[in-house]
Amino acid sequence: MSLLSRYSNFVSDRGQNTKVCLIGAGQMGQGIVAQLNKMDSTDLVLIIDKNEEKLNQAKNRYKNNSEISLSTNIDALDETDLDIVIEATGTPSSGAEVAAKVLNRKIHLILLNVETEATIGLALNQEAKKNNCIVTVGDGDEPVAAVELYNFAKEISMDVIAIGKGKNNPFNEYAIPKDLEEEAHRKKMNPTMLTSFVDGSKTMIEMAALGNYLDFNLDIDGMHGPDSDYESLNSIFIPESSGGILTNTNVVDFAFGVAPGVFAIVYSEDDYVNYEMEYLKMGKGPYWTLYRPYHLTSLEIPRTIMKIMVEKESQLSATSWNIEVVAHAKTDLKAGTNLGSIGGDYIFGKAMKVQNAKGLAPLGLSENNILNHNVNRGDPIEINNLDMTENQLYKYWLMQNSFL
Repeated sequence: MSLLSRYSNFVSDRGQNTKVCLIGAGQMGQGIVAQLNKMDSTDLVLIIDKNEEKLNQAKNRYKNNSEISLSTNIDALDETDLDIVIEATGTPSSGAEVAAKVLNRKIHLILLNVETEATIGLALNQEAKKNNCIVTVGDGDEPVAAVELYNFAKEISMDVIAIGKGKNNPFNEYAIPKDLEEEAHRKKMNPTMLTSFVDGSKTMIEMAALGNYLDFNLDIDGMHGPDSDYESLNSIFIPESSGGILTNTNVVDFAFGVAPGVFAIVYSEDDYVNYEMEYLKMGKGPYWTLYRPYHLTSLEIPRTIMKIMVEKESQLSATSWNIEVVAHAKTDLKAGTNLGSIGGDYIFGKAMKVQNAKGLAPLGLSENNILNHNVNRGDPIEINNLDMTENQLYKYWLMQNSFL
């Protein structure tokens, strides 16, 4: 029976539609609204965003429920009966604040905000378990798409050597929103969001979230990120002893030239499996590429809603903490500088092995905090060089550190 059929039966047996709240009515949020508008057995009952124009755009896009509530204040969550909250702001501090309100009321939380997952994912996993609810990164984000490949590989008794995503264009770690305004306008994107892709922060965040869920690690800090096409992936992301670039296996990485999409390099030592894979046109073994050439971002969120309600499982929530995304300076920074946001003028992220990131500031935690020490262009920012705002994000980060 399909997931959709099982979900329909679940809601019918329960006698009540699934009640959903959306926080963040930007580009991703509008896509979620469009999909929920066509989703049976599900009611979008509340949308929260600080921008009233975006709220009204979302309301006009959603035709299923004339009683939908709009709010510019996150406290509206406290007054609403909900099954699921979707956090789609892309801001770690917002994600943490929402999580504290939602998980402690035993409401399930979908993060279309992998920035929060990569900053405090292990703490949120523990918080959800304590309250017998679910926190998960949403379907459509590349980490979850990659997990589907991983699960498929393991379910057919393959070993996963490396797993990752494709990228279109080379990184420019020092890109700032002003440089990308024209491209952002053409793509109907927020310049800051576009900058987080161009400066590499988003890729680092996504692969850290993936690695921390699978209990994988990095081969090298910052990852290799080679140029590749589909046919070459299984000759690159394999051990050095087999002609590849990897010193270690069970790693996350990325490649330029195979975007969009995600890949997994799998292995079998069995001669008959090798014969079968070559017969099935998968190429010459013993390493093969599994590849999904798309991920549909917010448009896949209905699947996450159905899985939560029917299967009661998270798609991706940190089970380990092997990788930290560390804030680095985009320019020479002076004490007193407010670091602003991910994808902003001052900081970019680099994924690092946790043991190499000790004493360094996580990218998500650095947002909108103030430097108390000068930092040179390209250098990592030390945690002691920040005057930390003791908000909910910081509290979760301290809690997470107590587990490590």
